Amino acid sequence: FGTKLTNFVPPIQAALTVSPGVLEGSVTDAFPTFVPRMRAFDRELKIMQSKAKPKKVRVFAVPSRMAQRSSLSDDAERVDEDIGEMHFLVKKEAKGDLRKDSRVQDFNNVINRLFAGRGSSGPNRRQRLRLQLRTFSVVCLAEDSGLLEWVPNTESLRSVISDTFNPQVEATSIHRHGSRLTNFNDADMRNTFLKCQDLYFKKGNLSLATKKFHELILQNYRPVMYWWFVQNFSSPHAWFEARSNFAMSTAVWSAVGHIIGLGDRHSENILIDTRSGECVHVDFDCIFDKGLLLPRPEVIPFRLTPNMVDALGPSGVDGMYTGALIESMSTLRKNKDTLLSVLEPFLKDPVINLKSSKSSEKYKDSAKDSIAKIEGRLNGVYNLKNPNKKKVKRQDGYSNNEDDHANSTQLSVEGQVQKMIMEATSHENLVQVYIGWMPWI
Repeated sequence: FGTKLTNFVPPIQAALTVSPGVLEGSVTDAFPTFVPRMRAFDRELKIMQSKAKPKKVRVFAVPSRMAQRSSLSDDAERVDEDIGEMHFLVKKEAKGDLRKDSRVQDFNNVINRLFAGRGSSGPNRRQRLRLQLRTFSVVCLAEDSGLLEWVPNTESLRSVISDTFNPQVEATSIHRHGSRLTNFNDADMRNTFLKCQDLYFKKGNLSLATKKFHELILQNYRPVMYWWFVQNFSSPHAWFEARSNFAMSTAVWSAVGHIIGLGDRHSENILIDTRSGECVHVDFDCIFDKGLLLPRPEVIPFRLTPNMVDALGPSGVDGMYTGALIESMSTLRKNKDTLLSVLEPFLKDPVINLKSSKSSEKYKDSAKDSIAKIEGRLNGVYNLKNPNKKKVKRQDGYSNNEDDHANSTQLSVEGQVQKMIMEATSHENLVQVYIGWMPWI
């Protein structure tokens, strides 16, 4: 088009943060100067293996001070002036809406500002705990397609577990390699889990289904993620920092995920930063309890499966994780009005069809219901209702009736956190989720 690529601000989170009070000059002065500029696209791109087949694009970057040089090469290969690369994911959703991902990133940025405690004097506990959400840029090109900033140095939770092994068991032991847990081609594992589910969904015996899930799945496919931190962070200080980062970031995502009803938390939608141990969530199409509408409803508030608990160390959920989760929920509840003011326009936006409601009246009712649920959670109410309790009649001597009083009781922050953890780690809940979610890892 006659305009150099270096004239454009790169669509990454760091570059799209406008500095206040600098708009008197040119528009480009409002953006951080430390962020490199794009010089040229690589000729080749990588097609990812997920169902949507998104494309990973590489862009060569130069320092911003060199961006206006007329002698700068625009060759689609690395040159001496390059200081690094930027990576983006070009994605087209088959059924989802990337505008929701973009809005959730905006919401997360607001939460990060609340955690940072801007305007407060002196360091506080939030700052000491380094609570924050890793965010990334989402640029929508249409409602179903867009450009996503690639989160560098990350691997999916499934990949991390697959590459880990337990050195304390014999080399020939079935419990040594994490790849055995993540091998979805293992027909015995799949069939065993489905048989456990059938005990509940077809025979109404949740107690026996839970017992068999523990005996046949969890005992035979033991967690190994504790060892990933030992094997990848050799010094005691690096190990402690990485595990602390994992615990705190997991806690923050747990709090935020529960508040906005974030679902579809399978092991490919949770990433681990291989350099810092930080947990990063991606794919925010399934929000506002949409996961409860799936054929196999996601009946847990967030993902806290055996390997994630194993990674927290000997104290499990009772150590740093619970402390960070209490602090996160406390901060969110104290800033309830701010969060609702951000979420209400999102929920009431008729352009973004949140629950595929064809009727405008149904859409309005759905938005009101979602706002009420979020407000309830910010008031300490655990209002995540399990739809299976209405679909399946229990035959094991227990009632499946919902306790309306329990679903409306306002809990303290500590009480709410304990309830959330209890539901997230409950084997009764884990045995009910979709097999592709792989609740044993």
